[in-house]
Amino acid sequence: MLIKEYYHRDLFTIPPTFTIAEVIKMMFERKCNGFVVVENEKPIGIISMQDIAAAVVPEEFVENPNIAKAMYKDGFFDERVAEIKDHLVTTIMRKEFEVVDIADNTLSILADFLQNDLYIVPIVSEDKLVGIVTRSDVKKAFAKAIGLEIK
Repeated sequence: MLIKEYYHRDLFTIPPTFTIAEVIKMMFERKCNGFVVVENEKPIGIISMQDIAAAVVPEEFVENPNIAKAMYKDGFFDERVAEIKDHLVTTIMRKEFEVVDIADNTLSILADFLQNDLYIVPIVSEDKLVGIVTRSDVKKAFAKAIGLEIK
């Protein structure tokens, strides 16, 4: 199955001037978990809920979740979010990411999702951003492959 059979044609993009608070607000408005950051019509980054979470959770908590349990302090999460809410998206977006051609096959994008723990991948055609693939799109590809009719 080719990516062009199921990708999002809606461009989920934001400019690099957006703050983290604006990104989260737009995630609710667009009912999505990530965006392609675009400057001069070119993708320059990816921002997902996972990236925002990674900016809030201290690295030592990620390495050892038991520390997060032991070090719990009421209000700590709110404080951490307040620290980053006004930062520009460029401070935490993924700057290294794969762009997939619309004519590529599904296995290529699955490998990218697995290798890089992605939630959103930009799709290009003739070097122009034409859409995205999300985990939900990949789920639809699986459903189609087993014969389920999903809308």
